[in-house]
Amino acid sequence: MDAPPPPGEATPPPQIPAYPAPLPDPIPTNKEGGSREPLQRMEPKRIVNLSVNDHVQLNKAENAWKPKTNKSVCSSQPKKQEERDSEQTRDLLKQFRSILNKLTPQKFEKLMTQIQMLTIDTEERLKGVIDLTFEKAISEPAFSEIYANMCSFLNGLEVQSEENPGCQADFRKLLLKRCQKEFEKDKDANEEDKQRVREELEDFVGELFKLQMIREVIMHDCIMKLLKNHDDQSLEALCKLLSTIGKELDVKKEKHRVDQYFQQMEEMVKEKKTSSRMRFMMQDVLDLRTNNWVPRRVNQGPKTIDQIREQAKMEEQMEGPHHLRPRPAQNQNAPRQDVWESRPRTKRY
Repeated sequence: MDAPPPPGEATPPPQIPAYPAPLPDPIPTNKEGGSREPLQRMEPKRIVNLSVNDHVQLNKAENAWKPKTNKSVCSSQPKKQEERDSEQTRDLLKQFRSILNKLTPQKFEKLMTQIQMLTIDTEERLKGVIDLTFEKAISEPAFSEIYANMCSFLNGLEVQSEENPGCQADFRKLLLKRCQKEFEKDKDANEEDKQRVREELEDFVGELFKLQMIREVIMHDCIMKLLKNHDDQSLEALCKLLSTIGKELDVKKEKHRVDQYFQQMEEMVKEKKTSSRMRFMMQDVLDLRTNNWVPRRVNQGPKTIDQIREQAKMEEQMEGPHHLRPRPAQNQNAPRQDVWESRPRTKRY
């Protein structure tokens, strides 16, 4: 053992034995012949560093595949814009249809505010709104008054015309064209379509005339066309139209023309050349004018909840309290009839 160092001297660090040197690689041998001849060493792989910014030229074949719809970026931009516009138009018409389905007298003002928020800024969208309104109005004649009020609210809406960029296409003119197109549609249609058009159109057109959206000249033209045709469908449409707008037409200015219409109707009733149903209907219109256009029955149109409650309250006041109403007389000699058939009770255990 080594002697300890004398006091005052530093202790040397311990010596760590070094690892043995690595052995040389064994010389590969040829397994087939078993000889100790060395084999050729494989060259190491070359690593080529390429920068991302360097442009690499690819080989191009002569008969390379090309897509059929290969278009430039400039030509694809307008197409994408058209697709976006058409999609926005579909969404707008969908929202407008939803508003039409909710339209009632009580929600009228609220829904009109929602219509004002819609961007109806193209002729295509304006025509779509008119078509939806017209189809809804003629399919629901009982609500033609409220749809006419909505058209009066939209009256004055103008957009740039697609055919004439310098002109404006307004709501009223496009609506009248749509009504005229539907009115003259029966020229090439069958009898069922004629009856449907005439029965569904007169209420809506009459309400539009009341709101001064249609001129008197147009209404007189419609009445004369209906009078020329002596078929039941035309005469029924004539009676409904005169019942709706007769009071507004029968004024001093055009009174002589209305007298001619009713004179022809009286002759048709006296001659009995039409069906009995049409004669009674025309006679009702004649009596309506004689009674100063006061109908015998009140028109039951759409009402608000407040109007229905007020009407029910007035009827209750006219009839009196429920417990003071007279009971219907009963025949005491008549046998009693039990409405409910009861089974005999069974004894419970």
